[in-house]
Amino acid sequence: MKMMKMKTWKFLFVITAFVALASCNTNKTLTSPQKVSFLLTDAPAWVGFTHVNVDIVGLAYVTADSTVTNVSITPGVYDLKSLMNGDSTLLSQIILPNNVSVKQVRLILGSNNSVTLSNGTVVPVTVPSGMQSGIKINVDETVPSSGDYSIMIDFNAGRSIIATGNNTYIMKPVLRAYVVEATSSIKGYISPANLPTKIFVINETDTIATMSDTTKNNYFQLSGLTVGTYTVQFLPSDTTMVTNTISATVKYGSDTNLGTVTVK
Repeated sequence: MKMMKMKTWKFLFVITAFVALASCNTNKTLTSPQKVSFLLTDAPAWVGFTHVNVDIVGLAYVTADSTVTNVSITPGVYDLKSLMNGDSTLLSQIILPNNVSVKQVRLILGSNNSVTLSNGTVVPVTVPSGMQSGIKINVDETVPSSGDYSIMIDFNAGRSIIATGNNTYIMKPVLRAYVVEATSSIKGYISPANLPTKIFVINETDTIATMSDTTKNNYFQLSGLTVGTYTVQFLPSDTTMVTNTISATVKYGSDTNLGTVTVK
């Protein structure tokens, strides 16, 4: 498969469409046009696939008055497994006119979607025809009233790929979108450094998850978090039970670093 070479960006990372941890007032008064970047990242939940390839062919945004505007992107197949724990890639940049804010993002998928199994077998993933017309993702955080900002599209591969038996898979996309500058992250490292671990950040009924990256000293980062107190749970891959739980407070404009967390 022809894979697209992507430039990896470091942004706040991190799970569904139409759902955010908190809803805020998005009314604003703009004094000048703003540059808006649309970024793609992945919220991984397991390590069963070595690649999760998503064919992105279109992108649009919706403003408060329900106007839909298509934006220019470079269509291609993006490997979501390379966009974890704070890594992201740029899909598009636009200039918004005065007094316009993005309320929703629509991501359009093509038919060239697949997963690579641990034995190297590439298996096609079927996308329902209705999803190919555009996945609607609400943007609920308050956007900055001045200055440039970024909207992160968080494609949760772990919850989106559904096994249907006999090594066949379908995609039921689960995504969320958040304003990078209006949110913060919880991050840290896992000990032992060679033990992949699932990390869950829980706030009331909402949960965001990621898988630690053993190629980066078992680093983890969960992003797109609004102000509040979160329960952070750690589930090592060699067990079925949570082995450590931490309470973490997220403040506006600053990330919460948990340092090194021992899970065994």
